[in-house]
Amino acid sequence: NLENVLAAAAISRHFEVDPLRIKEAIEDYMPTNNRSQFVKSERNQIIMDAYNANPTSMQASLNNLFDMSHPRKVVILGDMLELGSYAGDEHQKIVDMVRDTSLYKVFLVGELFSQSSYPDNFRVFRDTISLNDYLKSNPLHECLILIKGSRGIGLERIAVTIS
Repeated sequence: NLENVLAAAAISRHFEVDPLRIKEAIEDYMPTNNRSQFVKSERNQIIMDAYNANPTSMQASLNNLFDMSHPRKVVILGDMLELGSYAGDEHQKIVDMVRDTSLYKVFLVGELFSQSSYPDNFRVFRDTISLNDYLKSNPLHECLILIKGSRGIGLERIAVTIS
């Protein structure tokens, strides 16, 4: 969200808001709407971004995760909805982007990701309920987990299971 923060700061400066107030507002902001929310639980650290997904935001979120230092990085990616005729190609590009990384685990959720060509070590689920059931039986511990997908997939429902 760096670009959003910088834009908000620039607009605030345009309206002559005190730089100290801008700094405090940015530091105090705590997202609670499944948009780039960071949650640290007893078992895991979670980056919850399950409100919206498109190819650009998905790539940006993944690149951000790749730049973070953690020995057990996990991605849970849900379908990007409303891409029309580009959906298959765009989902495959995301799979290809993640394919040759050193991620600890990769979970893909949804019909579109299910139809992509993915490696055998990726876990693929048709829906969030199936993934949730799997994670209850195979809990994640000490992981940094990115959850990213379109709101219609409902990935926010698995937060309790992995917390």
